[in-house]
Amino acid sequence: MMLRAVIFDLDGLMVDSETLAMAAWDQVVSRYGHRMTIPFYRTLIGLRVSDSAQIVCQHFGLPIGPDEAMAERDRLFLESLPTKLQAQSGLYALVDALTAREIPLGIATSGHRRYVRMALNILGLEDRFEAVAMGDEVARGKPAPDVYLLAAQRLGIPPADCLALDDAPQGVEAACAAGMHCIAVPTRWTVGQPFPDAARICASLYEVQDFLEHTLPAVHYLAAGGVVVRDGGNRNGMVLVLRRPSRNETRLPKGHVEPGEGVQSAALREVREESGYGDLTVLADLGTQVVKFVHSGRLVVRTERYFLMALSDSAPPHGGEAQFEPAWLPWDQALEALTFEAEREWVRRARACVETKESDKWE
Repeated sequence: MMLRAVIFDLDGLMVDSETLAMAAWDQVVSRYGHRMTIPFYRTLIGLRVSDSAQIVCQHFGLPIGPDEAMAERDRLFLESLPTKLQAQSGLYALVDALTAREIPLGIATSGHRRYVRMALNILGLEDRFEAVAMGDEVARGKPAPDVYLLAAQRLGIPPADCLALDDAPQGVEAACAAGMHCIAVPTRWTVGQPFPDAARICASLYEVQDFLEHTLPAVHYLAAGGVVVRDGGNRNGMVLVLRRPSRNETRLPKGHVEPGEGVQSAALREVREESGYGDLTVLADLGTQVVKFVHSGRLVVRTERYFLMALSDSAPPHGGEAQFEPAWLPWDQALEALTFEAEREWVRRARACVETKESDKWE
C-alpha cells in the first residue's frame, strides 16, 4: 500500500476508556437488579453507545427504553472522564512520529461528538488530527465501514491509501470493509479475540511505531556544496548565493554526491552546474552537518559536506541552471538572505575560517 494517512480508533486504541464505560453501564443495570459482566461487555466494545443501549435493554429486559438508558450511561461515563481518562501507552510517541513525517492523521470513532471533544481536550490532542469522524454522524456504526469512509473523505485521501488502527474486531472489520489496511492493537478487553482481516496484530502502540519506522525507513544520502567568496577570501569580500524565485528561496549551491565521486569533486561540480561559475579554488574543508527533513511522508537524512571556495576570476557565470539567479552579497546580508538555518551555519563557519585563517584549515 501507499501510506498517505493514518486513521485512529479512539476508545481502547487511543484511550483506556473501557473500564470507565463498563462501570457506567454496570451502575445503570444494577438499579434493576442486574450486573454487567465482562464477557457480555466485551460484545459491546467497538459499537456506538446508541447501538449498545438497544442491546443492553434487550439483554437485561430493562423497564426503560434505549434512549433513557443511554442518557444515564452517558451522564455517569462523562462525569468520570476528567479525573480518570488516561491515554494508552505509546499514543503520544506514535502521534509525534507520524506528525514528524508529515503524515495526515484522522480519527474514526463510534463515540459521539460531546464525548470525543471532551476526550481530545483531556488528552491535549485537539489540534493534532486533521479529520475526525464520529458515530453520531453516520447512518451505520461499526462494523459497517461508514465512519472510516467519512474520515478518509474528510482527509481527502482514498481509503486504499489509509492505514487504520483499531483495538476491536468490529472496528477492524469496519476499516477493512472501507478498503483500508488495518493493524489491530488488542487491549486486555479484546486480546485473544479473532482478527481475521487485520493486516497485522501489534501488542501496543509502541510496536505499531516500531513497525512503521521499519516499513517507512528514512532515506539517507550524501550532498556536497560550497561557500564561494570573491576577493580571495577577504573578510570584506562577497558571498555567492542562489536565488530560486519558483520556491521563494535563497540558498547555497550544493547537490548529490554521485556513486564513485569524491566529495570535493562533487562540491566543485555542483557549484559549477548550479551557478555557472567554473574557475574555483578550494580554500578549506568546512566539515559536515546532518540535516533531517520530511519529503512526501518519508524522513530524509542528508549528510552535507561543504568547502570554502574562492572565485579565481571575475568572469560572468556561464551555463548555470535556469532555476537559479546568482547574486553576490556581503557576509551579513548573505546570512540574512539565506532561507535555511543549516546553510547559514555554513556561512558562519566560512566567515570564521576567513577571519582567523588558521594554518590547519587552509589547504
